[in-house]
Amino acid sequence: MKHDYFRVYTNCIVTKGYTRSLISDIQRDNSEFIPNSLADIIERLNQKESLASIYKDYGEESKPILDEYFDFLLQEEYGFYCSNEEFDMFIDLDLHYQNPDRISNMIIEIKKNELSSLKGVVTQAERLGCKFIALVCYESLDPDDFDKIKVIFDNTIVSSVEIISQYSDRINENTISELSTKFERLTSLFLFNAPPKMSMGSRKKYCKVVFSQKKYTNFSFCGGISSDHFQTNLPKVLEALNHNSCLNKKIAVDINGNIKNCPAMPESFGNIKDISLNEAVKHQNFEQYWNVTKDVITGCKDCEFRYICTDCRAFTERSDSNENLLDLSKPLKCGYDPYTGEWEEWSANELKQKAINYYKQLP
Repeated sequence: MKHDYFRVYTNCIVTKGYTRSLISDIQRDNSEFIPNSLADIIERLNQKESLASIYKDYGEESKPILDEYFDFLLQEEYGFYCSNEEFDMFIDLDLHYQNPDRISNMIIEIKKNELSSLKGVVTQAERLGCKFIALVCYESLDPDDFDKIKVIFDNTIVSSVEIISQYSDRINENTISELSTKFERLTSLFLFNAPPKMSMGSRKKYCKVVFSQKKYTNFSFCGGISSDHFQTNLPKVLEALNHNSCLNKKIAVDINGNIKNCPAMPESFGNIKDISLNEAVKHQNFEQYWNVTKDVITGCKDCEFRYICTDCRAFTERSDSNENLLDLSKPLKCGYDPYTGEWEEWSANELKQKAINYYKQLP
């Protein structure tokens, strides 16, 4: 045994699930599964328990397994052997989430013929410190429309603009290449109702571009839980540890101008034509879901993905709530079962049909 202790790097966060655990390297932005038994050992290592103590506790018959575990941690660069003094030289990672902005991200549903009204909303969002804005238009936008949007965001504090709109045959590889060059704030372009097999070649030339054959007419497309959406970077993991991974510091304006936490959620805090965004965020219920973490949501609290996964409070299984009547149910569109460790098509789950039928009946 080389040293008395083993120090797991503080940027490696272990999330224990019901059947298995996940170790996430939030500096390198990657995660992998580990047995719950290894997660238990890492917890003891993080409490500065000596290797001798751990080996003694598990007994001689478990020595080959322990050796294998430590070899794995060492080879994958999740930690290192060290002395007592060296252990204390590495401070623990501060797991608090800090963002000075009143609002960090925003969703705006917009009609094509109302693009001129977007400037006023963006100006209000700037006053709240918002730097990430997603625009959703259920109509096709042409190059002139994108130019208008670009001008609106010029000279603003907004650093990232995502646009979701219906596909138009006037938007081709050349126009997207030109748009990406002159609209530097555009980070993502999602075009739905597109022809099959559309692609853009090398992404190095463009913002992120996605073509979908699906057709959307409202925001009910949101809320899908998929491993494709997992994020292991430091800001997202820290936010998920401390706050709701979808609604924290979010504001939305739906297609009718109603100010909400999300366009798909029912509660409105006023209309943008009548009150300002600043007034809306002061409503006593506006932040009610901001601190609902995955640690208190049914099913999610036993899931090893809970700190790298997003959440959805707009579409849930409608099974659980707390004393304040906040919905703590599992996201409806999640097909992962943490108690079996298996994925399935969520819409085919018989236990979800009651909730699915409920949302179908909504206007």
